Amino acid sequence: MTDLLLMQATLREALRPRRLLIALLLTILPAAIGLLWRLLAPKDSFDPSEVYDSLVVGLIFSFALTILSVTYGTGVVSQEIEQRTIVYLLTRPLPRWRLLLARFLVSVLVVVCVCVLATVLLALTVFGPTHLGEAGIGPDLKALILGAFAYGSLFLLLGTAIPRPLTWGLIFVFGWETWVPKLPGSFARLSIMSYLRALASREISANPADSSGSDNILLSFARAPEVAISSPAAWTTLLILTTFCTILAMIIFSHKEYVPREDAE
Repeated sequence: MTDLLLMQATLREALRPRRLLIALLLTILPAAIGLLWRLLAPKDSFDPSEVYDSLVVGLIFSFALTILSVTYGTGVVSQEIEQRTIVYLLTRPLPRWRLLLARFLVSVLVVVCVCVLATVLLALTVFGPTHLGEAGIGPDLKALILGAFAYGSLFLLLGTAIPRPLTWGLIFVFGWETWVPKLPGSFARLSIMSYLRALASREISANPADSSGSDNILLSFARAPEVAISSPAAWTTLLILTTFCTILAMIIFSHKEYVPREDAE
């Protein structure tokens, strides 16, 4: 019962007006762009599959999922430190690891809801209700859910282990996750996004011959070298990463001393 009350309190914090506005914006932005694309493009040149693939990769996987994960994942602990409420959190009659796990699950829930709703709205906008089945959003939804846990656990670990984790998380998202998948060889295997694309069957070729004549900026930006990652291998790798990061974060949080930041506004 105490865990449930803690999760409810955490959910109320996550749905504060400012955060809720950002979540709503990220939910409707891909669908809004898809609708605008559909209205402005000539009917004979509008390809729903290409538009959906471009926006789901460029705006949902590579932007909404990563941004929300780094914000909510690192904020599980850092938000309490910055708001100087970490002392009150740790005085609750629960083991520290349960406090952390409950707050982490709520953060993942918020990320999953936003990404799933954004994907469904995008598919409805681009394909229309009668052709929704042609979008094939099932693999995308599975990959987004697992991605929310994988990214969330990694950023949770950063939040428990180092100061100012949001800064390092953003560097990871816009640096490592953006450019490492585009490097030659097997470097793509060091990126979480590569495994998510494998789960969603979105291995976009970086072969210049494949992209010649394409003016699709989002699709070109998302191109990465072809790396053979099977679906079982992707599932196994991401589950191991999620489990390892979550357990290590709970161990660190259970033993590390946390004090409110004096420089927090």
